[in-house]
Formats: sequence, C-alpha cells, structure tokens
Amino acid sequence: MPSNALADSLRVALVRMGRRMRRERGDESLSLHHLSALGAMQQLEEPTLARIAAAECVKPPSMVKTLQHLEALGYVERSDHPSDGRMVVFRISGKGDAMIAETRERRNRALAAAIERLDPAEREILEKAVPLIERLAEA
Repeated sequence: MPSNALADSLRVALVRMGRRMRRERGDESLSLHHLSALGAMQQLEEPTLARIAAAECVKPPSMVKTLQHLEALGYVERSDHPSDGRMVVFRISGKGDAMIAETRERRNRALAAAIERLDPAEREILEKAVPLIERLAEA
C-alpha cells in the first residue's frame, strides 16, 4: 500500500479509536475540553492559567471558563502562587483524581474487552504495532 493511502487509513482508524475511547468517561457531564484540561494539568509541573492554556492551545480567557467550571464541580482547586502574588496555581482535587482514574479504568476495560475478541495472531500484530504507533505520534 502506498504511504499516502496507508496514512489515510491509519488516520481514519486512529480518529475512530479516539472517538470510541472518548465515549468512556467517568463523568458524562464533562465535555472533552474539560477532560483535556485536566489531563494537561496532570502533565504540568506548575499548572498556572497561562501554562494550562498554552498546553491546550487556547487563549487564557477561554481557559478561565473551563477552570471555573471544573472548580465549581470540585475537580480543581486553586491556590496562590508561592513566589508571585499575581498568579494562581491550579491542582486537581482528590475528587478530580478519582474521576480521572475512573475514566482511565473505563477506557481500559472497554479496550481490553475489544482486544479479548481478537484471535491470537491479531493480538500479536497489535502488540507489535503499539511501539510503531508511539513512534509515529512522536515524529
């Protein structure tokens, strides 16, 4: 298969897989951008408004509403920055951590159930494909 055709097929498959995984959420009332913001917060060493917004490729005013919503739901807590009184540091609350863990578990269970339906040869191919997909994601 030519590279362009393979790229098209892989892109479509990955988009469909992403949609399938996004359906499995611990809190169905959260939008995908809320979950994405929480994920960005987990990755950042010091999650300030500006850093979370930059990680999510949005402007800070847009992120304000997202963080306010997450805070109102009890998933996020804010505190003063330890050295800069003009800034606020956000962190995921215990409730937020639990919701993220539940979402990951639901997604893993759904994917594991689908993998269980594959025959051994297909599972072996999938196992070998994971590192390749990771390399493509980093390229």
